[in-house]
Amino acid sequence: MIRRISMWRLHDKKDAEEMKTVLLTMKGNVPSLTDIEVGINISKHNAAYDIVFMGSFKNADALAEFETDEFHKSIGKFVNKVRESRVVVEYEY
Repeated sequence: MIRRISMWRLHDKKDAEEMKTVLLTMKGNVPSLTDIEVGINISKHNAAYDIVFMGSFKNADALAEFETDEFHKSIGKFVNKVRESRVVVEYEY
């Protein structure tokens, strides 16, 4: 299994709730994504990001499929409009 964790800082923190809703629409619409969790930051720490995505994939092929999935790409268009920056970690477990 592979897990991807993506975290974003948003231009406007008020977009976090809408982004969470949009990200969660991938559940059931992106076949390669076996599990998804999205959270909005509650920390006041200066190093904190605004929103986090945690997705699970069966293997590297499924993760590669995710990258080219048309539904995922449509989500990316929204995310790119509201994000300031992004960090990603992918690991096997």
